[in-house]
Amino acid sequence: MTIRDVAEQAGVSLGTASNVLNRPERVAPDTLARVLEVIDQLGFVRSSAAHQMRGGNSRCFGAVVLDASSPSSTETIRGLEDAVHEQGCAVVVCSTDGSPEREARYLRLLEEQRVQGIVITPATRNVSHLHTLRDRGTVVVLLDPDNRNGNNGELCSVSVDHAGGGELTARHLFELGHTRIAFINGPLHLAQCQARRRGMRRAARLAGLDMGETIIEYTVDPLTAFHQVDQIVDSFLELEERPTAVVCVNDQIALTVLRTLVERGIRVPRDISLVGYDDVEFAAMLSPSLTSIRLPKYELGRAAAQLLIAETADPNHRHSDIRFDAEIVARQSTTARSRLNSYSPRGV
Repeated sequence: MTIRDVAEQAGVSLGTASNVLNRPERVAPDTLARVLEVIDQLGFVRSSAAHQMRGGNSRCFGAVVLDASSPSSTETIRGLEDAVHEQGCAVVVCSTDGSPEREARYLRLLEEQRVQGIVITPATRNVSHLHTLRDRGTVVVLLDPDNRNGNNGELCSVSVDHAGGGELTARHLFELGHTRIAFINGPLHLAQCQARRRGMRRAARLAGLDMGETIIEYTVDPLTAFHQVDQIVDSFLELEERPTAVVCVNDQIALTVLRTLVERGIRVPRDISLVGYDDVEFAAMLSPSLTSIRLPKYELGRAAAQLLIAETADPNHRHSDIRFDAEIVARQSTTARSRLNSYSPRGV
């Protein structure tokens, strides 16, 4: 199948069909949508390196993650890269920022480059498009997906029990006497954020607490929207019954919350406790050092790469789901509610 077949099916010139792939800004929106629909219907994939056959002369793998710049992702990518390097190959890394549209574009580009396989943290819970990608000949391994995303063992996956991580976080704070918690989560279309929320709520339910009263939820969207933190902090500080602890979707957000609280004259942990997620390297270096949920980030990436390499060597291998546990690392940023000083919830 060629681009000429696409042009004929869509009823456009060969030049217009070529522009859709190479210069989409030059194509009218209606025409662009029509040609892209035909491309999807026909399953057409352009080859940017025609000399590379599907059988695999490419020495590259793809890694499609939410944010390659985050400290957590860099450790995971390093684990992936080290395992792939041992096979004499390289990794092309792409960041989606949790955008399904951006994810789709990167997947097409990687497929055009005939990468041997792709490790991906899905931007949505629906992974049917990844099954289609696999059916066209590209090996796919899911990196840290939701275990309820409908994969049904059709793709290899490596994941972390994020619901367990959320439950550990809430339980730690409940044991310290905190029953009013601000939870700064990420967008719920991200499976990891949904799972952590589920774990936090489960812990509250098991503790016999009212979830609505105990967990006050806020959202940063995307996860890199640090500028939204100031407004969130001001919002929960203005509540009639203020929270005595804050839980953050990752350590970077926690660091931003810490800075904002300091600017507002709120002391951590003497006035309010703070918990991060990921336990990146700087978490232990902060003052106060940050209580955080530790993930086996390097091991996660390495395990994903090993599954990818195994499947490229043997397409008939049995798919595996490797699952890691999270653990809480308690440091100086959390303390018992009974030790709180001048900053007390209003009305208590």
